[in-house]
Parts: sequence; C-alpha cells; structure tokens
Amino acid sequence: MTAKVTKISSKHGEAIVMDSPSHKVLKSEGYNFVFDKTNGRFARWGKKQEDDPLYAPASEIADIEIVAGGDCLGKCNFCYKCNNISSPKKVMTLEQFKEVFKQLPKMLTQIAFGITDIYANPDFFEIMRYCRENGVIPNYTTHSLDLDKNAVKLTSELCGAVAISLVNKEKSYDAVKAFTDAGMTQVNIHYMLSNLSYKEVFSLIDDVKKDPRLAKLNAIVFLQYKDKNPGSRHKSLLDVEKYRKLITYCESNKVNYGMDSCSAGIFLAAIKGRDNEKQLEQFVDSCESLRMSIYINVDCQVFPCSFCEKMPKWETGIKILELSNFDDIWFHSRVVEWRKDLINTMEKGCCHCPIYDLKF
Repeated sequence: MTAKVTKISSKHGEAIVMDSPSHKVLKSEGYNFVFDKTNGRFARWGKKQEDDPLYAPASEIADIEIVAGGDCLGKCNFCYKCNNISSPKKVMTLEQFKEVFKQLPKMLTQIAFGITDIYANPDFFEIMRYCRENGVIPNYTTHSLDLDKNAVKLTSELCGAVAISLVNKEKSYDAVKAFTDAGMTQVNIHYMLSNLSYKEVFSLIDDVKKDPRLAKLNAIVFLQYKDKNPGSRHKSLLDVEKYRKLITYCESNKVNYGMDSCSAGIFLAAIKGRDNEKQLEQFVDSCESLRMSIYINVDCQVFPCSFCEKMPKWETGIKILELSNFDDIWFHSRVVEWRKDLINTMEKGCCHCPIYDLKF
C-alpha cells in the first residue's frame, strides 16, 4: 500500500508528511523524523543527521486524559491525580475526542491515553480505533485490576504498546502474560521510583529473570516521582548512587530497562564516566513538554504535561477547542514562554523542569 502524502504549512515552515500502515515520515528543511508504527522506533534530526532540534514544528506525540476522577480501583498511594470517590468522574466522549483530534497536527505519531479503570470511559476502545483509522498509534497504561479477555483482545488489535503500572504484583504479572500471549511485543511494566518504592524494585528485577509470566516483557520503565501531592509520604528519588546501583543491577541481570524524560538528569549523572556514556546518552530524551509533546486534559485544556496542571502559571490550561488551528496552540504566547523557559535550562543537551527540582 502506498503512503498518503500531505503537505503542511505552519509558522515553522513547509513540510511533507508521508503516512503508510507501517511508517510515518516527516520531511522539511530543518526538521525530519521517521516513525516505525510496527515497533515504535523513532529517529529525529534537523538539517543534518547529527543535528538535534530544540523543538518540533508541531507536536509529535500527545498525552490525552479521557477519564478523570471517580472511584479508581487502583487507589495507588503514589497517584498525583488523587482519583477517588470524593472526586466526581469526568469522561471525554468519542465525539468530544473527535473535535480535539481535528485540532491535532497531521505529523502526530502517537497518543498516550490517560485513564483510570479500563472501562471507566465507555468509548475508550472506539477512541483508540478512531486513532488507528487516522494514522495515529494509541497507547495506554493500566493498573490491570479490571483486565479481561475482551480488553486484552482489543488492546492487542489497536495499541502499539501497553504499560502495566505495578499495583498488585500477581495481577500485573498475569496482565503481562495475557498481553504477550496475545502477540504484543511492546509490553512494559511502569515502576514509580520514589524514596519509599526504591527498596522493592530489586525484587521486581529478580522476578523478570525467574517468573515465566514475564518471559516476553519488553522492559521495566522507571518513572521519577514528582513531589506534587504534599500529603504523600513518597518523595522524589534524588540519590545518584542509588540510581546507579539500580541500572547496574538491571544490566548485570540482562533485564531491559527504560525511563521517562523526568529521569533524564539522574540517569545522565549515573552513567557519567562510563566507557559507553556517549552511546547511552543517545537513548535519552529530556523534558519534551511543548517542545515535542503536548498534554490535553479531560476538559480539553492544554498544559505542558499532566504534572503541570494546577501549578504556578498553569492553574488553568489553554482551551484547545476555542482556537482555530494547531499553530494557534503551538505558538500560543503561554506555550512559547514555557518552551523558552525550558530550553533556557538546557545544560549539555538536558532540559530541566521549571516546576520540579530534578536537576543533577
């Protein structure tokens, strides 16, 4: 099947998007990428292959919250959203999502969906199907407590990747097996690293080696806890030696691992001085918020990321449905100000969060 070719024009310049069932490719004078839809591999460069652009002409990926509040089964003690019975449930319907999707750029490659329980939004799987039909790969993270055969089947048909947040060990491991048995290759465990959770992470790594349910797990992805909930006993893990011990343990046990962009600083500090430091640096993307990515909450408001919601300067977001096109979003004065502040924090290729202290 031949690729669909679309010419796009923005304040950033002219570009061509080529979209096929297996790849999405962007070509322009100063910004280029190739995205492999089959395995998630992504390569980005500027005028030359060695160039590393500071920001994209539009968002490459989106994080969209389609459920918020309600009595989430997970009740995770590290949840910064505080989704519980005291907060009324909100959902983004399929029709609302389609209106949001119209505003998104043609170069968008993936959407990561923010949910609570899998069935909390009755339109969830139809929303993901709509993405697939329009050339965008959907992904999501689940606590897996309500996972059933139907959800496994539809997820394996529609998603590029799925992540299991480690809440209940047995159900999480069962979920990994269910998804990999269904043929999914991009199945990860998301592990929230904090001062409290650190001591348990080594047993997870041991389990990946010995538990047959995890035989086809793609990787453990370590997420850096952010101190957003003042009432939580969890605090950000800011100990480089502990982090170095963690990744060394993964490597010595041949367990694949990854990290979120919030972990870029501590990871780069942990690998400093290693023989393969330069090689490992290539696998790290520091904060991408409003440089390459965008977050849209259940109220259809744009924020740099979900952790910026209700924080200073971002008490409210930008109402995406009130703007005429994506340029109005991507080059909105608040977005440009955030992007400038973020880029100005860059040291040795690593941006540092303007809100949370994660600098090393």
